[in-house]
Amino acid sequence: MSSFDSYNAKTTSISYPWPAEVNGIERIALSAQGDLQRVLSAFFARPIVIALVYSETTRQKSLQSPMEPVQTPTEAIIQSASPESPITQTRQVHLQCAGKIVCTATSTVRITSPDCARLFLQEKYAIGQMFRRLEKVPAFELLSVALGPVKGERQPSSSFTVSKDDSKQLWRKYTLVIPNFECEILEVFPSREMFLRGENWLTGTRADSIPELGGIVATKVDGNSPMVFKQSLSLVLAAGFLIMLIFEVSIYAGGRSRFC
Repeated sequence: MSSFDSYNAKTTSISYPWPAEVNGIERIALSAQGDLQRVLSAFFARPIVIALVYSETTRQKSLQSPMEPVQTPTEAIIQSASPESPITQTRQVHLQCAGKIVCTATSTVRITSPDCARLFLQEKYAIGQMFRRLEKVPAFELLSVALGPVKGERQPSSSFTVSKDDSKQLWRKYTLVIPNFECEILEVFPSREMFLRGENWLTGTRADSIPELGGIVATKVDGNSPMVFKQSLSLVLAAGFLIMLIFEVSIYAGGRSRFC
Protein backbone atom coordinates (compact mmCIF):
# COMPACT_ATOMS: atom_id res chain seq x y z
CA MET A 1 0.00 0.00 0.00
CA SER A 2 1.40 3.40 -0.97
CA SER A 3 1.73 6.30 1.44
CA PHE A 4 0.02 9.63 0.92
CA ASP A 5 -1.13 12.66 2.87
CA SER A 6 -3.13 14.91 0.59
CA TYR A 7 -5.90 17.49 0.63
CA ASN A 8 -7.94 19.70 -1.65
CA ALA A 9 -10.57 22.38 -1.04
CA LYS A 10 -12.98 19.93 0.63
CA THR A 11 -11.19 16.65 1.23
CA THR A 12 -8.26 15.43 3.35
CA SER A 13 -6.88 11.92 2.98
CA ILE A 14 -4.07 10.18 4.82
CA SER A 15 -2.81 6.65 4.35
CA TYR A 16 0.36 4.83 5.40
CA PRO A 17 1.32 1.14 5.34
CA TRP A 18 0.24 0.54 8.94
CA PRO A 19 0.63 -2.89 10.52
CA ALA A 20 -2.76 -4.58 10.40
CA GLU A 21 -2.92 -4.76 14.21
CA VAL A 22 -2.78 -1.03 14.98
CA ASN A 23 -6.00 0.70 15.98
CA GLY A 24 -7.36 4.18 15.31
CA ILE A 25 -5.89 5.85 18.40
CA GLU A 26 -2.46 4.41 17.56
CA ARG A 27 -2.70 5.67 13.98
CA ILE A 28 -3.37 9.19 15.28
CA ALA A 29 -0.19 9.09 17.40
CA LEU A 30 1.86 7.48 14.63
CA SER A 31 0.88 10.16 12.12
CA ALA A 32 1.70 13.11 14.44
CA GLN A 33 3.88 15.58 12.55
CA GLY A 34 6.00 17.37 15.12
CA ASP A 35 3.12 17.69 17.58
CA LEU A 36 3.23 14.35 19.40
CA GLN A 37 3.36 16.13 22.76
CA ARG A 38 0.06 17.86 21.99
CA VAL A 39 -1.51 14.59 20.85
CA LEU A 40 -0.43 12.70 23.97
CA SER A 41 -1.41 15.58 26.24
CA ALA A 42 -4.89 15.61 24.71
CA PHE A 43 -5.12 11.82 25.06
CA PHE A 44 -4.09 11.67 28.72
CA ALA A 45 -5.53 15.12 29.62
CA ARG A 46 -2.26 15.86 31.43
CA PRO A 47 0.95 17.77 30.63
CA ILE A 48 3.67 15.96 28.69
CA VAL A 49 7.19 16.83 29.85
CA ILE A 50 10.44 16.37 27.91
CA ALA A 51 13.32 14.86 29.91
CA LEU A 52 16.73 14.79 28.21
CA VAL A 53 18.55 11.44 28.43
CA TYR A 54 21.68 12.43 26.49
CA SER A 55 22.86 14.66 23.66
CA GLU A 56 25.97 14.64 21.48
CA THR A 57 26.68 17.72 19.37
CA THR A 58 29.15 18.01 16.51
CA ARG A 59 29.89 20.49 13.74
CA GLN A 60 31.75 20.80 10.48
CA LYS A 61 33.79 23.88 9.62
CA SER A 62 33.21 22.95 5.98
CA LEU A 63 31.52 20.12 4.14
CA GLN A 64 34.95 18.62 3.44
CA SER A 65 36.20 18.81 7.03
CA PRO A 66 35.64 16.09 9.66
CA MET A 67 32.99 16.30 12.37
CA GLU A 68 34.20 18.03 15.54
CA PRO A 69 32.60 17.56 18.97
CA VAL A 70 30.97 20.61 20.51
CA GLN A 71 31.00 20.71 24.30
CA THR A 72 29.60 24.21 24.67
CA PRO A 73 27.76 26.00 21.84
CA THR A 74 29.52 29.36 22.00
CA GLU A 75 28.22 32.43 20.21
CA ALA A 76 30.89 31.96 17.52
CA ILE A 77 29.74 28.38 16.89
CA ILE A 78 26.08 29.46 16.81
CA GLN A 79 26.84 32.21 14.28
CA SER A 80 28.84 29.79 12.10
CA ALA A 81 25.86 27.51 11.43
CA SER A 82 25.14 27.41 7.70
CA PRO A 83 24.53 24.90 4.89
CA GLU A 84 28.31 24.86 4.37
CA SER A 85 29.06 24.54 8.10
CA PRO A 86 26.25 22.47 9.64
CA ILE A 87 25.78 21.62 13.32
CA THR A 88 24.46 18.16 14.09
CA GLN A 89 23.06 16.84 17.34
CA THR A 90 22.09 13.28 18.24
CA ARG A 91 19.84 13.24 21.27
CA GLN A 92 17.47 11.03 23.19
CA VAL A 93 14.58 12.27 25.28
CA HIS A 94 11.80 10.75 27.33
CA LEU A 95 8.29 12.08 26.92
CA GLN A 96 6.86 11.75 30.42
CA CYS A 97 3.34 11.99 31.75
CA ALA A 98 2.61 11.87 35.49
CA GLY A 99 6.22 10.71 35.97
CA LYS A 100 5.82 7.76 33.58
CA ILE A 101 7.61 7.35 30.24
CA VAL A 102 5.08 7.37 27.41
CA CYS A 103 7.61 7.60 24.57
CA THR A 104 11.37 7.45 24.02
CA ALA A 105 12.53 9.57 21.08
CA THR A 106 16.01 9.33 19.58
CA SER A 107 16.75 12.05 17.04
CA THR A 108 19.45 13.27 14.69
CA VAL A 109 19.04 16.99 14.05
CA ARG A 110 20.92 18.97 11.37
CA ILE A 111 21.00 22.75 11.85
CA THR A 112 22.14 25.19 9.18
CA SER A 113 21.24 28.68 10.45
CA PRO A 114 22.21 30.79 13.49
CA ASP A 115 18.55 31.42 14.44
CA CYS A 116 17.71 27.70 14.59
CA ALA A 117 21.00 26.93 16.36
CA ARG A 118 20.30 29.55 19.02
CA LEU A 119 16.76 28.34 19.72
CA PHE A 120 17.70 24.66 19.80
CA LEU A 121 21.17 24.71 21.41
CA GLN A 122 21.07 27.76 23.66
CA GLU A 123 17.41 28.32 24.50
CA LYS A 124 16.82 24.54 24.65
CA TYR A 125 13.60 24.38 22.66
CA ALA A 126 12.50 20.77 22.07
CA ILE A 127 11.93 19.64 18.49
CA GLY A 128 8.15 19.97 18.56
CA GLN A 129 8.36 23.39 20.17
CA MET A 130 10.84 24.51 17.51
CA PHE A 131 8.21 24.22 14.79
CA ARG A 132 5.64 26.08 16.88
CA ARG A 133 8.16 28.79 17.84
CA LEU A 134 9.20 29.30 14.21
CA GLU A 135 5.58 29.00 12.99
CA LYS A 136 6.60 26.47 10.37
CA VAL A 137 4.77 23.32 9.29
CA PRO A 138 7.41 20.62 8.70
CA ALA A 139 7.49 18.33 5.71
CA PHE A 140 6.77 14.86 7.12
CA GLU A 141 7.83 11.46 5.81
CA LEU A 142 7.02 8.26 7.66
CA LEU A 143 9.86 5.81 6.99
CA SER A 144 8.75 2.77 8.99
CA VAL A 145 6.26 1.55 11.60
CA ALA A 146 6.43 -1.76 13.46
CA LEU A 147 5.45 -3.67 16.58
CA GLY A 148 7.83 -5.30 19.06
CA PRO A 149 11.61 -4.87 19.29
CA VAL A 150 13.25 -2.18 17.19
CA LYS A 151 15.10 -3.83 14.32
CA GLY A 152 17.42 -2.62 11.62
CA GLU A 153 18.53 0.48 13.54
CA ARG A 154 21.93 1.44 14.93
CA GLN A 155 21.77 1.07 18.70
CA PRO A 156 22.64 4.33 20.51
CA SER A 157 24.20 4.61 23.95
CA SER A 158 20.74 4.19 25.51
CA SER A 159 18.63 1.17 24.66
CA PHE A 160 15.54 1.47 22.49
CA THR A 161 13.75 -0.96 24.79
CA VAL A 162 11.60 1.07 27.18
CA SER A 163 9.53 -1.75 28.69
CA LYS A 164 10.35 -5.09 30.29
CA ASP A 165 8.48 -6.90 27.54
CA ASP A 166 9.57 -5.30 24.27
CA SER A 167 7.07 -7.44 22.35
CA LYS A 168 4.43 -4.91 23.50
CA GLN A 169 6.27 -1.94 22.04
CA LEU A 170 5.09 0.17 19.11
CA TRP A 171 7.60 2.28 17.20
CA ARG A 172 8.05 4.47 14.16
CA LYS A 173 10.84 6.23 12.29
CA TYR A 174 10.22 9.44 10.33
CA THR A 175 11.68 12.73 9.15
CA LEU A 176 10.59 16.33 9.76
CA VAL A 177 12.11 19.09 7.64
CA ILE A 178 11.84 22.86 7.54
CA PRO A 179 14.43 25.25 6.10
CA ASN A 180 17.67 25.05 8.12
CA PHE A 181 16.32 22.43 10.55
CA GLU A 182 16.12 18.75 9.57
CA CYS A 183 15.26 15.89 11.90
CA GLU A 184 15.27 12.11 11.64
CA ILE A 185 13.46 10.64 14.62
CA LEU A 186 12.89 7.19 16.06
CA GLU A 187 10.05 6.99 18.61
CA VAL A 188 9.29 3.99 20.79
CA PHE A 189 6.04 3.72 22.74
CA PRO A 190 6.55 1.36 25.70
CA SER A 191 3.32 -0.59 25.42
CA ARG A 192 0.28 -0.67 23.19
CA GLU A 193 -1.78 -0.95 26.37
CA MET A 194 -1.28 2.78 26.97
CA PHE A 195 -3.54 3.50 23.98
CA LEU A 196 -6.14 0.96 25.11
CA ARG A 197 -6.29 1.72 28.84
CA GLY A 198 -5.30 5.39 28.91
CA GLU A 199 -5.58 6.80 32.43
CA ASN A 200 -5.68 3.33 34.01
CA TRP A 201 -2.38 2.39 32.33
CA LEU A 202 -0.86 5.70 33.38
CA THR A 203 -1.81 5.33 37.04
CA GLY A 204 -1.28 1.56 37.21
CA THR A 205 -4.94 0.85 38.00
CA ARG A 206 -6.20 -2.49 36.76
CA ALA A 207 -9.59 -1.47 35.46
CA ASP A 208 -11.63 -2.86 32.59
CA SER A 209 -15.26 -2.09 31.90
CA ILE A 210 -17.72 -4.96 32.05
CA PRO A 211 -21.22 -4.79 30.50
CA GLU A 212 -23.81 -2.50 31.98
CA LEU A 213 -26.56 -4.15 33.97
CA GLY A 214 -29.74 -2.28 34.90
CA GLY A 215 -28.02 1.07 34.32
CA ILE A 216 -25.22 0.18 36.77
CA VAL A 217 -21.68 0.01 35.43
CA ALA A 218 -19.38 -2.39 37.27
CA THR A 219 -15.62 -1.84 37.27
CA LYS A 220 -13.15 -4.67 37.28
CA VAL A 221 -10.56 -3.73 39.90
CA ASP A 222 -8.89 -7.12 40.03
CA GLY A 223 -9.40 -10.64 38.76
CA ASN A 224 -12.12 -11.48 41.33
CA SER A 225 -14.20 -8.29 41.08
CA PRO A 226 -16.75 -9.50 38.48
CA MET A 227 -17.61 -12.45 40.76
CA VAL A 228 -17.86 -10.12 43.77
CA PHE A 229 -20.20 -7.86 41.82
CA LYS A 230 -22.45 -10.76 40.83
CA GLN A 231 -22.56 -12.06 44.40
CA SER A 232 -23.48 -8.61 45.73
CA LEU A 233 -26.22 -8.25 43.14
CA SER A 234 -27.62 -11.66 44.09
CA LEU A 235 -27.72 -10.66 47.77
CA VAL A 236 -29.60 -7.46 46.92
CA LEU A 237 -32.18 -9.35 44.85
CA ALA A 238 -32.59 -12.00 47.56
CA ALA A 239 -33.10 -9.34 50.25
CA GLY A 240 -35.72 -7.63 48.12
CA PHE A 241 -37.60 -10.88 47.56
CA LEU A 242 -37.53 -11.64 51.32
CA ILE A 243 -38.98 -8.19 52.14
CA MET A 244 -41.80 -8.70 49.63
CA LEU A 245 -42.54 -12.15 51.06
CA ILE A 246 -42.75 -10.79 54.65
CA PHE A 247 -45.08 -8.03 53.42
CA GLU A 248 -47.38 -10.53 51.72
CA VAL A 249 -47.51 -12.76 54.80
CA SER A 250 -48.33 -9.82 57.09
CA ILE A 251 -51.20 -8.75 54.82
CA TYR A 252 -52.57 -12.30 54.68
CA ALA A 253 -52.30 -12.72 58.45
CA GLY A 254 -54.23 -9.47 58.93
CA GLY A 255 -57.12 -10.79 56.86
CA ARG A 256 -57.10 -7.93 54.36
CA SER A 257 -57.01 -8.14 50.63
CA ARG A 258 -53.98 -6.54 49.05
CA PHE A 259 -56.20 -5.15 46.34
CA CYS A 260 -58.16 -2.91 48.72
